[in-house]
Formats: sequence, C-alpha cells, structure tokens
Amino acid sequence: MAVTSVAFAVFTFFTVIAYFAFPKKNSRWVILLIASSFFYAYNSFRYCVFIFLTILSIYAASHAMDSISSKTRFFLKRNKDEWTREERKAYKAKSEKKRRRILALTLLLNFGILFILKYFNFFSGSIASLLGADASQAPRIEILLPLGISFYTFTSTGYLIDVYRETVKPEKNLFKFALFVSFFPHIIQGPISSFEHLHHQLIEGHSPEWINLKHGVMQIAWGLFKKLVIADTAWVAIKAYYDNGGMAGNDDFAGYGGSIVLFIVLLYSLQLYADFSGGIDISRGICRLIGIDLEVNFRQPYFSRSISEYWRRWHITLGAWMKKYVFYPIAMSSFSTRISRAIAGSGFGKTAVGKHVSKVLMTAFASFVVFLLVGIWHGANSKYIGFGVWNGAIIMLSALLGPVYEKCRSALHIKDSFFLWKLFQMLRTFVIVAVGYVFDLADDFGNAIDMMKSIVFNRNSAVFNEQLLTLGLNNIDYYLIGICTLVVLYMSIRFEMTSVDSPGELLEKRWGVIQWAWLVIIIAVTLVFGMYGPAYDAAEFVYMQF
Repeated sequence: MAVTSVAFAVFTFFTVIAYFAFPKKNSRWVILLIASSFFYAYNSFRYCVFIFLTILSIYAASHAMDSISSKTRFFLKRNKDEWTREERKAYKAKSEKKRRRILALTLLLNFGILFILKYFNFFSGSIASLLGADASQAPRIEILLPLGISFYTFTSTGYLIDVYRETVKPEKNLFKFALFVSFFPHIIQGPISSFEHLHHQLIEGHSPEWINLKHGVMQIAWGLFKKLVIADTAWVAIKAYYDNGGMAGNDDFAGYGGSIVLFIVLLYSLQLYADFSGGIDISRGICRLIGIDLEVNFRQPYFSRSISEYWRRWHITLGAWMKKYVFYPIAMSSFSTRISRAIAGSGFGKTAVGKHVSKVLMTAFASFVVFLLVGIWHGANSKYIGFGVWNGAIIMLSALLGPVYEKCRSALHIKDSFFLWKLFQMLRTFVIVAVGYVFDLADDFGNAIDMMKSIVFNRNSAVFNEQLLTLGLNNIDYYLIGICTLVVLYMSIRFEMTSVDSPGELLEKRWGVIQWAWLVIIIAVTLVFGMYGPAYDAAEFVYMQF
C-alpha cells in the first residue's frame, strides 16, 4: 500500500472517520493502534516478528530497569539510619550495574537485529575479500528489510535510554507503547519521534477541529505535489541514467560525460529534497487531521550557511537523536575530559592555538563519529561510509579552523549581515552538500570518486544537449520541473521569513478564497502533471531504503 496510492488515501480517510466516531475520547488511541497494526501487517506481514520483538523487549527492559530503581529508592529510604554511607553507595552501585546490564543487552539485541538484516551481507563480503576469497561466495542473508526498521529501532531505543536516565517514566500499558512504536504515519520514513513529544498526543484523544482538518489537507496536498510532480518526474531521468549504464554505458549506449553527471547530481539534490520532505509533509498532514503535531523534520536546509547548520535543518529528528544519544555521551565523557585537560596542561596547550584545540577537539571528534554513524545508517555500502566521513571531516575541520576562518573574514572586512556574503555561504554549503550526494548516487566509493573526476576533468559538454534527451524526459518535462522548483523556492522563502512550517499556517491570515485557490491549484497541478496511475510504477520514498 504505497503512501501515494488511492488505497492509502482511502485507508487514511476511514481511519480518521473511525477515530472521531469512536465514542470514548480517551480511548481513541485504540483506533490508531488497530490502523497501525493493519498497515504494518499489510505491508510487511512476513517480518512482523521483528517489530513485535522490539516492542516486547524494550517494554520489558524499561519496566525491569524502573523496578530496580524503585526498589533501590525503597531500600535506601528504609535503611537510611541503619546503613553507612559506604553501604548505601555500594547498594546503589550494585543496582546501577543491573540496570546498565539490562540496557546494554536490550540495545545489543535490537541494534543486533538491525545490523544483521541491514549490514550482514556487506560485512560478510568485505571480510571474504580481505581474506582473499570470492566475495560472491560469502554467506548471505536473502531477506527484505522490515518496513521502517531503522525508524522504529531508533524511536524505541531512544525511549529505552530515556527510561534508563530516568527522564521519562515507562509506559505501563503494553498496547499504548506498541502504538508509540508502530504509529503508521511516522514508521515509513520518520520523523524519529521522541516519547515526550508524541506519546501523550497519541493517548489523550482529540476532537475534530476545522483548522486542523484544513491545515492537514493542505499539508498533504503540498507533500503530494512535491513527491509526485517534482521528485518522481526527476526520478525518471535519474533512473534512466542508471539504466543506460551511467558513465560506463552499456551495449546500447556509450556512456555519459561529466556535464550530465553534474546535472544528475543537481537533479538528485532536488529529487531527494522533494521526495523526503514531501513524505514528511504527508505524514505530518495526516497527523494534523486528528490533532496530532508530529515533529518538524525540515527547515529549508538549502538556505543553510554552513554544513553544521544544514544538518540542523535536514532530517532534524535524526540529528537530534544522534546529538542526544551519541554526541553528548562522547563529548562529555571522562575520556574526552582527560584528553582536553591533557592538551590544556601541555606546553602546546599554553599557546592560543592549543587553548582552542583543547576546547573543541573532542567535540569535533564526537561530531565526526556521529556523521560516520549517520553514513553507516544510510546503508551497507562503502559509499555511505565515504558520505559519513566527508560530512564528518568537514564539520570537524570547520570547528578546528574556526579562528583562522574568523581572522580571514575580519581581514577582508566582511560582515555577516552582507547579503552577498550570505548568498556565497549558502552556495558554498550547497556545493559541499552536493559532493556528499555524489556518494549517494554512486554504486560504491570508487565509483563516487570516478564521478567527481568526470565532473572536473571529463565534462564532455559538447554532447550535453544530445545526451540530456536520453534521460527519459523531454523539454516540457524539464520546464515543468523548473517552474515547480520555483514554486517550492518561493514557498520556502516565505516559510523562512515567517518561521512557520506548513502551507496552512502560512496562508491562515489570507482571505479564504486565496487559501482555497492555492489548494485547488496545487491539487489540479498534481492531478494533471503528477506521476501516478495504474500504468505507472510508483517510485518508493528514497528514505524507505534506509
């Protein structure tokens, strides 16, 4: 049941109707659980065992840790006057050790499942190659990834870590917890929801409100417009590039030059944004229909003035998860503190450069680790490791060379408020991001390097127009993509200027006729120019593969 299909639209419609028709407001979460269970079973029935295992293991582990904490507080209070300070400390340490063991084993189980299903074949082949054996003969697991496994694994393990840290109380009702993990609008491609933000909204029940219904429909329409008109049209050309053999070509085609490769990279940057943000808009719009505010996952990332800012605007919830559960534990660890103090206490640490390095080195290193993991999270391929290393290295170097950058800017008398300087920073950041996209597009790390070389040294611009028409699109299609991109750019500028995150919020203060005209035009353009229908093989959302 593709999210862009009529079947999914009917499923969503009846889910919303059933939700509001259910007589008990505080029990409407049951409708969402039934709908989410049906959706998951319909799309991934063979692999339901994996999400069941995640739900049950994390539910049990969270309550086991909470029980140990409660028992510890009880005995400490009861024996406050009888135990010495050392005895109380030893008892607390013993209890903490039990809790850490439960946490570690549960995380190992869930991330182990994710690793085996997603990365076993890659590492098995890599090890075979290192040992001089034929990688194709290495042990393999022939299994499709369960629907949303990365997203529900990150969502549920984040909850488990929060329970361990005692920042949230574990949910007592197994079925309510199951809904939090399997809620259908966010399980396909995120966002990675936090328990504090989403859980209470799912459980408390909502009444129908006209503004929510209107804004929800507008956001769904906006998401479908970006997905079906822009992303899926652009995907036709990108797919044709692959089908024709890319730079190497095939028996029927000689191969593409660097100018086409560059064009495909730029087209992919548009397709990926329209695809991913469009999918998130659809998910947030569905939630808005029933009064749930799903977390924002994008804030105009291509307006970023640095790569760090880009990652604070792109896939926001993944960055927040990594920051909370990976970055801070590394940057604030005793190991990082010792390293920073050792540098600060050395002769080098007494210099201006040394003082700066002692302050930022370990946070920069933590950022590098985060982006290496982000790269690995994207998939089991050397190109994704390259993607992570590229982004991590840029952020790490930016932090270490920050003072040099500031001195150069001051020497050139450049003010941050200058429009042309802001524009340059945006373009510079986009180029850095686009280099990362080359890794996404490539077959592997080596192919990514070849693509970059081709763009610089083998552009073959003379045949650009001729080869452009071999990508499955005609001139009208390219004009359509260009015009629709300008529409998205205009809306993005308005979002940026007004600090809102949806078309409904942006247009709320406009006359009703303008709001409805916008909605009708967006729906009409999608119906006329969108890529859909029984004869069309709908492209899956890009992030479903991650």
